[in-house]
Amino acid sequence: MGKSSFLYFEKVGVKHLGNTIFQDFDFSMEDGQHWAVLFPSVLEKEAFFNTILGKTVVYHGHVRFPFATQYQNVKMAAKEVSSYRDLIAHVSQKYTFTNKDNLQNFYFQQRFNATESDTAYTVKEHLSTIEPKNNGYWDIEKVMNFFNLEALQNESLLKLSNGETRRLAIGSALLHNPKLFLMDEPLTGLDRETREMFDQVFQQIVDSGIQLIIATKVQEIPKVITHVGEYRSGVMHSLTKSAFLENRSTNLAVDSIEIDNSILEKLLLSLDVPKYEQFVKLHGVNVSYGEKRILKNVTWEIKQGESWSIKGHNGAGKSTLISLLIGEHPQAYANDIYLFNKKRGTGESIWDIKKPIGFVSSDLSRFFPRNQTCYKVILSGCFDTMGLFKKTTDIQSQLAMDWMIFLQIHKFANVLFHQAPIDVQRFCLLARALIKSPALLICDEATQGMDENQAGRFRQIVNLIANRPMISLLYVSHYDHDIPSVVDKELVLRDGEVIQMNG
Repeated sequence: MGKSSFLYFEKVGVKHLGNTIFQDFDFSMEDGQHWAVLFPSVLEKEAFFNTILGKTVVYHGHVRFPFATQYQNVKMAAKEVSSYRDLIAHVSQKYTFTNKDNLQNFYFQQRFNATESDTAYTVKEHLSTIEPKNNGYWDIEKVMNFFNLEALQNESLLKLSNGETRRLAIGSALLHNPKLFLMDEPLTGLDRETREMFDQVFQQIVDSGIQLIIATKVQEIPKVITHVGEYRSGVMHSLTKSAFLENRSTNLAVDSIEIDNSILEKLLLSLDVPKYEQFVKLHGVNVSYGEKRILKNVTWEIKQGESWSIKGHNGAGKSTLISLLIGEHPQAYANDIYLFNKKRGTGESIWDIKKPIGFVSSDLSRFFPRNQTCYKVILSGCFDTMGLFKKTTDIQSQLAMDWMIFLQIHKFANVLFHQAPIDVQRFCLLARALIKSPALLICDEATQGMDENQAGRFRQIVNLIANRPMISLLYVSHYDHDIPSVVDKELVLRDGEVIQMNG
């Protein structure tokens, strides 16, 4: 390769998660270039990044890292242990924040309990634990200022919104002052205003001397990108960004994926949903943490069979509102809330609240024990537990497998959930929600990190389910095109207040 070579794959064969992903794969990146990479599936995208990170089996060919040569020579001369990976930062869709005991054993409800959330670091504490191996432009002060984290510095990691967590993850990675930054759909989970600001973020990262490889969608390729690699038919097709955009339609994928309705209808027949006279009703609901008000006088009613979208900026109160509905937030008892014919605080158990609700969230994935397979995660929906700890019936076991076959994820049945590709995880969570015959299906950023074909398939299935007269849908997304067509009602939050309600 030439003197300006930064990173390259040469006739590489790659195996990942027991599958052969790439054969004779070529990719070349030069000094000063910044790449967007487009893959038709999450499995291929993750295999590409994991190969750069040395986490796949390269059974032939070579992956070279010229950008690390000088660094490794200096370390070797000083008789210090080093790796090219010291110069790489990676932000994926799978967050790996730990608690103060350096364990990833958070549980989902923990964020809503003030005393228990103290086991997690605050934003400032988390940033202070990072020990970069390289000195450079980025330090804690610059990261906190640039990503607007000052106001959050004393917040527990568990209490951050999805978008706030994303900003923290990117800022944390920058503290390592890498030469190469791998970013997996960095705009995912961010509200429209924040996404529009991110071109400045990418430019600042590049100006600090870091080169980028960003896995993204066509319509979200940042301005700073110089080259695009699109993987098609086993080959990475490489073009300058301008040439790529001239030759490529940027139309969004439409939901036209083939679905076997006969199988779905058979599965849906098992959904015996009762009728509720008073389905969901909130009157003058307020939620506060100390002097900080998260929800302010929220009044809202959902009738059985209705489909709603919930919109609002990062930190608007969407996650807190959902936590009240799914029975996780302790302040529900201090408010006027009716769920499924019962007023909160009148003797109902948490399991009474959870039983009629199917919940799918991009955030939920990181709270399952790491020894749980995809199959067990789905079966855990029968008991509303974060993992399977009870014996299942033959009917439950078969129903879980039937959902896996329908969703085309059955080959991952015995794969550990945390090792499965993002799209497989999302479909597992959908099956986990549906196996219990919910009257209310809540999808919170549920397609985050999925490729467009699989996201379209997810929406189609949700459409078919929500069209059944007894099932209600709440759908949260920052993307208008991601909201299923069945949704015809809208609730919009701003700073904890309802500013718009249509329907």
